[in-house]
Amino acid sequence: MKLHIQAIAAVLLLSISAAAQPASKTAPKTPSATAVIPYAIHVPDEVLADLKSRLAHARLADELPGVGWDYGMNPGYLKELAAYWRDRFDWRAQERRLNRFPQFKTNIDGLDIHFIHVRSKNPGALPLLLLNGWPSTIDEYSKVIGPLTDPASFGGRAEDSFDVVIPSMPGFGFSGKPRERGFGTERIAAVWAQLMARLGYPRYAAQGTDIGSGVGAQLAVADAAHVAGLHLTPCSGGAPASDTETTAYNLEQSTKPQTIGYSLSDSPVGLAAWIVEKFHGWSDHDGDLEKLYTKDQLLTAVMIYWVTNTGTSSAWNYYERRHQTLQPAKVNVPTGCAEFTRRFDRRPPGSTRSAAETRYNVERWTDMARGGHFPALEQPQLWLDDVRTFFRGHR
Repeated sequence: MKLHIQAIAAVLLLSISAAAQPASKTAPKTPSATAVIPYAIHVPDEVLADLKSRLAHARLADELPGVGWDYGMNPGYLKELAAYWRDRFDWRAQERRLNRFPQFKTNIDGLDIHFIHVRSKNPGALPLLLLNGWPSTIDEYSKVIGPLTDPASFGGRAEDSFDVVIPSMPGFGFSGKPRERGFGTERIAAVWAQLMARLGYPRYAAQGTDIGSGVGAQLAVADAAHVAGLHLTPCSGGAPASDTETTAYNLEQSTKPQTIGYSLSDSPVGLAAWIVEKFHGWSDHDGDLEKLYTKDQLLTAVMIYWVTNTGTSSAWNYYERRHQTLQPAKVNVPTGCAEFTRRFDRRPPGSTRSAAETRYNVERWTDMARGGHFPALEQPQLWLDDVRTFFRGHR
């Protein structure tokens, strides 16, 4: 991923300035390898033009009449979504919305790491690392950033303030892509420990969802001296669901990610079908996806994968986790578990608590009445209330 244009301009200006100085003067130093550089999202016009052309010439799959979502991505909804994407979706408006949050890049373990970092104005704010999963993005947390960092402005209490750090995982979105095997849970957790230290946080909390839940658990083991508390959605304690109707994607991405990856990199409609079908299948909406998410929200998630060409590299993570030798260790850090049970596995409330307690130091367990796989986006108030309540005892 190229450096943001402002960072490039800054380097050029430094070079020009140095050339203009007398030879006896010391030239300005270039940023160090550990520098934290401001970043803003700006997709080149040619990338957007190419996307529009691909959408205009998309060839859709044959379909059976009246099958709905039974065979996978609903054909009628995909046609509607693709037409909206081509003719009405405004990516520049979404860029402006996302760029309201301060963003940065820094290099850790050879990768450029992208992250949102919003500091609270309130003293005593607890640093909170937010870790999403797949096929989610940093945008999953857009609705809760304000209430977390400035709770008093959203009807909350100032003493519940957080400094928020939301990174893009390696191979996801605007972070760099691993260039070698083995970038699984353990290495990613080590990256986040380094990131929080680099930002000057000797003590911080972590919250993880989906893949972020596993990474958060490993982080709490490897960096236990600095993690004040861990909040997970979910606290997986047993084996994953075995229903192949809902986990077939996992089998593909964890065994042959490169094969499906060519379609995800070459076809925007194919990428949208692969991702949006998961939003439909893993969310609590009673059949109408747009009860929860607008087309703009769905397409922003798809776009972040498309414009960064990370449909394939994000799938590599599944392969690494399937083939890693890391053994789950006991998490002694205080842990809060929020079970949004309308997930892809549709587990009965409380069914995993006994298993979770064998791995985690469970101090709080909440069976949510609503919500699924993307809780901070789908049910932000329920998610927010549970996070605030749990961390009140660990500031």
